[in-house]
Amino acid sequence: MLFVIGSVVLIGVVINQLREKPLTGKLYRQPLALLMFSGYALFRLPVVSAGDWSIIAMSLCLSFSLGLLKGRYTPLTNRDGAWYLSGSFMAVIIWFISIPMRYALKYVSIHFLSLTPFLEGSSSFIVYFISIAGFLLGIYTMLLMRYPQLIRDVGKNEEKLKRLRQVP
Repeated sequence: MLFVIGSVVLIGVVINQLREKPLTGKLYRQPLALLMFSGYALFRLPVVSAGDWSIIAMSLCLSFSLGLLKGRYTPLTNRDGAWYLSGSFMAVIIWFISIPMRYALKYVSIHFLSLTPFLEGSSSFIVYFISIAGFLLGIYTMLLMRYPQLIRDVGKNEEKLKRLRQVP
């Protein structure tokens, strides 16, 4: 049963990576919200070890780098005057590469750097949120480098998408 559920989730993620997403300001606000929430959660913890900080820093840098790579291969399309981020098989491949990243970082920090992380169990979500935020920031940074006019076009695009949704 676990295999079936895992397969359904995996297929859903692959489909999500391949579908078009409208280019809105929400895409830029999500990683910032994740970073702010993760920072708040970090400072509420009684102990954050040097191992945790190294995993967080390495995770942010590596996920940002992978996000830059994914942003390089994320095409933008203009349909009915509105901009959309298109999915690609390269995005799926990069997403699969990013999954084992936290485990590899934890292994390196424990076995090679002799650092003991304390972000385990219920507090381990912090590293995942920071990784996701770094990944998203990398994607959007690369998109802004490739298409600098996006900064001013995002607001116009949101208005256009609202008008398209209202038309029956």
